[in-house]
Amino acid sequence: MPEPARDAALVLLTIAYLGGAVLMLVALTKVLLAWSTSWRPDKDADRGDIDGLRQLAAAAMAAVASRASVAAPAVDVVAVLGVPLANGGGPVTGDGGLAVTRFRVGRPPTVMFATAALTGLSPAAVHSLAAHELAHVIRRERSSATGRYVWLAGYLVLMGTGAGLSVIALATSPQLGGLALTATLATAVAFLGLQVAFDRREEIAADLFAVELTHDLDAAAELMRFLDEHVTRPLPDGRLARAGARLERRWFAAHPPAPVRLAAMRRHLAELPGR
Repeated sequence: MPEPARDAALVLLTIAYLGGAVLMLVALTKVLLAWSTSWRPDKDADRGDIDGLRQLAAAAMAAVASRASVAAPAVDVVAVLGVPLANGGGPVTGDGGLAVTRFRVGRPPTVMFATAALTGLSPAAVHSLAAHELAHVIRRERSSATGRYVWLAGYLVLMGTGAGLSVIALATSPQLGGLALTATLATAVAFLGLQVAFDRREEIAADLFAVELTHDLDAAAELMRFLDEHVTRPLPDGRLARAGARLERRWFAAHPPAPVRLAAMRRHLAELPGR
């Protein structure tokens, strides 16, 4: 390769590598910001209202856990999960969804319900939501914690090693710098793609568990509609911003689109014995 072309390629690869690092930092910042505004108690709510909602959540979780013949996990209620969303007069929700299971080392899992889930959904849809979160608890308890930590550690080691080798290659043998940068970028993209695929598989598995447990596709459909109307962010204005949002939903969102989830549940329910 001619030297000017090689240098131009190295510059482009370096920009791509740095751009990938910036994207990762932005994603991490979004996660940290969402975490900092999550699990917020509703200070304006009456204490009796919160206690009543907590009892409602506990009753729903106990009902689905009894059907699954497992112990019910602890539950709690918060005002908003994640960053609050402006819903144009609708229920106050957050981009963290309607419920999430909080796993902490050395402590039992706790299913956190947003108040909007308990005030805006029918009892059947709340049961569907509780069954979905119960599936996460059961699958987490039956999975290997070592495997999850090895996955994260492996990703960090590979990224650190790749970055170090890229810097050394650029400093000592520029002709190999492009190869090192490309390999590091490919590794990062592959790991992130596998993580998203794993997360989506877990979400679909939890959906199938929930509909098999409740046998209530109407409740699942109500839950999906509520998510679409009040939790899923609308596509932004502008062609570029809209394209970016669609790209993120298609390839980087942990939850598949609601129609995909509902179609999978419908097929699974139809395939069950006796249906």
